[in-house]
Amino acid sequence: MDITPPPGVGLAGNGPEGAEARGVRLRLYARVLVLADRGGNRFALVVADLPLSSSLLHRRVAALTARTDGIGVDRLVIAATHTHAGPGHFFEAAGYNDEGSSVAGFDPEMVDSLAARMARAVHAAVRDLRPARVAWGSRAIWGQTRIRSLPAILRNIPLPIAPPDAPVGLPQEYQLVDPDLTMLRVDLSDPVSGTFRPAGAFSIFAMHGTGNAPADDLLDPDIQGLVERRLERHIDRDLNRASDSGGFVPRAVYLFANGAEGDVSPAWPPQSRCNVPILAPFPTLAGPFNRTLWEWRPPTATHLGSCRHAAREAITVIGANVGDGAVALFDALGTTLTERFELGRAFTTLSLRDSARSLGICSAPALGLSTLVGADDAHTRIDGWKLFGLFDVGLKQGSPNPDVPGCQAQKRQLFDAAFGGLPNRLFISPKLPSYAQVTVVRLGNHVIGAVPGEVTTMAGRRMRAQMLASARESGIPVSAALILGHANGYIEYVTTAEEYTAQYYEGGSTIYGPGEAAMFGRVLARLTAAVSSGDSLPPSAAPPLDLVVGRKQHVLQRRSSSRVPPPPRIERIWCSGDTLYAWLQLGRAGQWAVATGDVAAGPRVEVVMDNPTRAVVSWDDDPAFEMHLRSRRGGLAWWEVRWSGASGGAYRVRIPGVAESDPARCPMR
Repeated sequence: MDITPPPGVGLAGNGPEGAEARGVRLRLYARVLVLADRGGNRFALVVADLPLSSSLLHRRVAALTARTDGIGVDRLVIAATHTHAGPGHFFEAAGYNDEGSSVAGFDPEMVDSLAARMARAVHAAVRDLRPARVAWGSRAIWGQTRIRSLPAILRNIPLPIAPPDAPVGLPQEYQLVDPDLTMLRVDLSDPVSGTFRPAGAFSIFAMHGTGNAPADDLLDPDIQGLVERRLERHIDRDLNRASDSGGFVPRAVYLFANGAEGDVSPAWPPQSRCNVPILAPFPTLAGPFNRTLWEWRPPTATHLGSCRHAAREAITVIGANVGDGAVALFDALGTTLTERFELGRAFTTLSLRDSARSLGICSAPALGLSTLVGADDAHTRIDGWKLFGLFDVGLKQGSPNPDVPGCQAQKRQLFDAAFGGLPNRLFISPKLPSYAQVTVVRLGNHVIGAVPGEVTTMAGRRMRAQMLASARESGIPVSAALILGHANGYIEYVTTAEEYTAQYYEGGSTIYGPGEAAMFGRVLARLTAAVSSGDSLPPSAAPPLDLVVGRKQHVLQRRSSSRVPPPPRIERIWCSGDTLYAWLQLGRAGQWAVATGDVAAGPRVEVVMDNPTRAVVSWDDDPAFEMHLRSRRGGLAWWEVRWSGASGGAYRVRIPGVAESDPARCPMR
């Protein structure tokens, strides 16, 4: 299901530094897998190209799917891939809507649009339920991810060690990750022949969605989007020999979900991280006879272009390497498929503030100063600041305060030296989430703990051990336990108690204190012992959520006119180096890429060879194809298309069925 919003939304994930979306690189999708056992019990997994998950969105979708398909809150998991180039404005907490990007506010229309699209996707998957064969497996993928807060993970007791199969010579931060890509392959019965054909997969792999440069201003699913498309097209083209396998929309579906990625970054190179704005004297006013004024001075356009290009190259390489691993694992699982598959689930909602004492966590959530300076993937402009340029106030990673008393001990908070915890209680805590929805689902011989946050590597390892021990004590025959992060809500990070004391970004963002990981471990173990396939959900497990979403804003443009827009047109086309450019008018300003949310049957814009075949070489869901919004004149969207795959040929830009440009010849690379 296409969930690509129009430009103008804020790109969430990098906090207030997150840009306003100026266009689209790759489409954003919500991919769905619905499973049903012989007793008619259903469970739906949704993996969406979004920055964060949302309990509000989860409840809204579940209300729709419960009526149409019998899939309520306990039978639905909505997980986000955690791309930092996806939209905000639909979260359950005011802090994430108001501070999640440079475009502030909660937009009810964003929630409604996403919920309606996801519910339709679940309903379509239910209608297509067919006999299936499945197989679980895993494959280690080394060298593509690394621990980004190494000093914090090394505080754990016992000290973490690299797995025996870690390649010799890898740096320590690359050896301590969880390298396993764990996959459930699904083959479906062909409705005509009855033979089973490869249909798709669901997998979990720990990797932040931070391949793009923090200064990115295009909607994009990041590395995860390339991995998804790599396996989907392999299934269509190489395995099923589909006649339209080179087409725009794959028939196969690959849900590539995130695991315990809290402290795990993709292996991006340093040159892919753009400089942040710096505070500098305002040049036209600075002088010997007037007061100096200051301004935030952004990096140069040349620098931003360079770091964005380096990020895109890294995304291409990492996406190909992880995608190749997914393809190899999918193919290997073809010999172990089975029709036997047990399905069960357990669900609960934790009221974190009201039940803090019994849960073993702090009663008031708090952010540390290390949160404000940003993680290694995207430092903010206040990283390293000193008061009057002289006094260290802790605006850096790894700066615990041993003098902080109480439950949030070690966490430096805003102005705590002068006012204690008062600023947090007044201005920050009320804007943070109050609930955590937790699910354990049994899929065959695996149990999956779905957690509404970003679990670190060691915290996830401990939770998996507790789940596995609980399953075995309860006589549930499972061989592996997994953590699925960013699921059904978002309460930021979950570190171990030892990592919390280091107060790196992850510890500063563990908002309910050092007891969070132990709490989730206990809850997951309890739910694992209680998994069931058919029991009804007690009301106490899913109480109404009293959410504070922040100020409402019309971020998405409302339609201003009922007049039929003029037909799209292409204004000009030219080449510069290896990039083909075109200016065109297409659609209304504020219009979603696919108005209904269904998957588009074809592209909106294509690049074709200038020859009688008119062979399509690119379209508007190609990593090398970008659509930048130039203006919104007359309520219409005016775009600049950039395709960086041109080489030694003549090309045309085409709006299928509507318009085709004159040819443009591009030089050899």
